[in-house]
Amino acid sequence: MSRILTTLLLLALFIAAESQVYHSCPAYLPSGGGYENPLFEQWLSAYDVKHYHLTLEVSNTDTHIGGSAELVVEATRELDTLVLELQDSLDVTDIMFTDEIGSMTYPAENELEFEHHGDAIYIELDRTRHQGELFRVKINYEGDAGRDRGFFAGINSKQDSDYGFDVTYTLSEPHNARDWFPVKQVLQDKIDSVTFSLICDKELLAGSNGLLVEVEEAGSDHILTWKTHYPMVYYLLSFAVADYMDYSFYAPLSDEGDSVLVQNYIYDTDDVLTDWKEGIDETGPLITLFSQLLTDYPFADEKYGHCMAPMGGGMEHQTMTTIQDFRFFLVAHELAHQWFGDHITCGNWQDIWINEGFASYMEYVAAEHLRGQEAADEWMEDAISIALGEKEGSVYVPEEEVENESRLFSYGLSYKKGAILLHMIRFMLDDDDLFFGVLRTYLYRYQNGLATGADFQAILEEVSEMDFSCFFEQWYYGEGYPIFQIFWEQAGDSLVIRSEQSGTASDITPLFQVPFELDIMLSSGHRQRVRLMQQSNQDEFHMTVEGFVERVVFDPDNHLLKTATVIQKTPTDKPFRYGPNPVTSELMIQFPNISLIDAVRITNLSGQEVYKATGAENPLTLNLSSLADGPYLLELTSASETYQERIVKISAN
Repeated sequence: MSRILTTLLLLALFIAAESQVYHSCPAYLPSGGGYENPLFEQWLSAYDVKHYHLTLEVSNTDTHIGGSAELVVEATRELDTLVLELQDSLDVTDIMFTDEIGSMTYPAENELEFEHHGDAIYIELDRTRHQGELFRVKINYEGDAGRDRGFFAGINSKQDSDYGFDVTYTLSEPHNARDWFPVKQVLQDKIDSVTFSLICDKELLAGSNGLLVEVEEAGSDHILTWKTHYPMVYYLLSFAVADYMDYSFYAPLSDEGDSVLVQNYIYDTDDVLTDWKEGIDETGPLITLFSQLLTDYPFADEKYGHCMAPMGGGMEHQTMTTIQDFRFFLVAHELAHQWFGDHITCGNWQDIWINEGFASYMEYVAAEHLRGQEAADEWMEDAISIALGEKEGSVYVPEEEVENESRLFSYGLSYKKGAILLHMIRFMLDDDDLFFGVLRTYLYRYQNGLATGADFQAILEEVSEMDFSCFFEQWYYGEGYPIFQIFWEQAGDSLVIRSEQSGTASDITPLFQVPFELDIMLSSGHRQRVRLMQQSNQDEFHMTVEGFVERVVFDPDNHLLKTATVIQKTPTDKPFRYGPNPVTSELMIQFPNISLIDAVRITNLSGQEVYKATGAENPLTLNLSSLADGPYLLELTSASETYQERIVKISAN
């Protein structure tokens, strides 16, 4: 279907009864200037990180590290003091520099003066560097890098409770890379390339980003050197060290024969493969699926892999996820981050949706394609139930909450509601080719860079040629979700729907302008599905139905985040309903809350009786197809009350 035709059909569906008009909203601009590292303006904005070479001695039983960090940096303006973040408890022994970028030697006279305080190193350069100048510094340091901050500590050493293996691993998101290496914690400065040499006992393996390019013997230790040449944001640089074994295979990206290495560092016991081989192997079909729906796996020249660690979940370290186990949705989520979070990274922590909401929705997509629609529906029902617990709060993180890690990574808002927003966008587009086309355009446009929610909105509107300003204002920047009350009543072949909407945070977001679907269930067993557009807090829609309406189901496929109540309205002047009128064959009659109708009688306008019954079942279906066309009088008796209605019999077309 063409994009123009799709748009026209959607507009037609969104217009119910000629009085409905689609109104756009003004573009929403979030308040504040966005989160910024407090060191940025004066110090960190003066240079760009080009390359890291980390050489660290590591152990699987403690968080003590020692070695060096070599950085190639480029001055972006006049620079006489180089500032890097590093926690104070690590001891910096000396810092050397050289202007010879290719050289690994540092003359003794090239030692630099520095101060280390406030979890930052202030390095006095030998001279002022001007814009565009490259130079290299080597920082030698050592100490216990562990900080008791639970899940969000930059480095942890724990024993896995299931398999008994000791593991040391890093987790730098969002601001904790400084716990274990000298770093510029600024999202906008992706590191161009990294070499990481990990020195550990020969009985251990240490995994990291990129490809393992060399293993060098060093007495009782060995040195594993990893290299990556893809741009990488600072918090995705990682390592994990344990008594691992390497379980690797290749996964196809497409039907054309290209494949990618899937390298898994799992605990060195057959129990892991007994428990998780199927889950590990399913990484392959997931890579193929996401490559086909989105773009080819973005780091295909290197690898995708996992390092097991007792972290209670996973962390999407670029090309080498750190992971607790291999549950299907966990593997799918962390793999999806390689596209959404790594290949494209949120432009600001307030837009963490760019990372977590997108990766979470790909869990649903993975289930849809690899587990079946029923599994996907169960995932969405669970996501909605979690998101409904967040009656206030926006997916977009307020500036004052950015350093609150529990708010930043809110499971109900950033993950589940964030995923549901994409599900709703897919519903509004009503065209899967268009939806995934939007994602592919977005990935192409912002590859290896950063994006915000506003950037994605712009791509969405450009590709779909639809206005999503209301949607983002109300659902992304706004708070809460809608509460629907749907009232319906049938009069003959006319169905009247009244939709009343309020919000759980009505003082912030009083209205959610959103399309919704109704299933109109008919007594014949047939159903009519309609799509309507909520434009105001109280909207009324009129439509023709072909039969007797038994019930109305709101949002039958669970496309929306909402609560809803559907209420059948009984006319105040009569305690029954009937239909359709005019009738071609079957006439349905129903009284509420009784088992039998005392009497039913139909006469023509001359008073001639054409049908009569007493003690009739309720509800009652009458076959009037044999009657001649024309008007008749329907007479109903219940609880000593008699009611009369004019009905018309017509021939079927």
